[in-house]
Amino acid sequence: MSLRPSRFLAVFLACAPVVHAVRPAPVETPAPAEPAKADSAPKDEVPPYVLKKRSTFSNPDDVQRAPFWPIGWVKRNKGGPVASAPQVQAPKVVLDGKSFKVTSIMIGSGTTPSLAVINARAYSEGEFLRMPKTPGATPVRIRVQRINDGNVVLQNGDQTLVANLTRPELSNPKPEELLNDKDR
Repeated sequence: MSLRPSRFLAVFLACAPVVHAVRPAPVETPAPAEPAKADSAPKDEVPPYVLKKRSTFSNPDDVQRAPFWPIGWVKRNKGGPVASAPQVQAPKVVLDGKSFKVTSIMIGSGTTPSLAVINARAYSEGEFLRMPKTPGATPVRIRVQRINDGNVVLQNGDQTLVANLTRPELSNPKPEELLNDKDR
């Protein structure tokens, strides 16, 4: 016969007094002979819960909002005046091609995005150009709309500008010097 069942029984019997010692003994409450007075109530007792606002049912015709809308939402009347914030027109900024220097373009294919270096920073299609901030003026948000071979299409609101690729080192060739017999 194996010792495993007997070992289990020995451990179980050894732990049984500990389990009974941890469990609290049931407390018997004596029946009160007299009703307790509020003045003589011990301070440890918690007062009974008092409901402050009872829920009520109202007639669906009296409800001013749809029951499943968040509290505070009200249905707007059709054709009624709609209060809106005053529209502030931003001053028009004219895009100038001289402000943007496109020095390099890399055309992507497939999942590789096209990149263009504009004003010494790399941008891909859909990104906004970093522009210098002027205090008190509305910030200008110029977006790279499209990158083509040889030019970049920039957009600011309803304005569109095509900035061409410029490479100053290729447009201003240096004169070639003839080799002298001394340099050989």
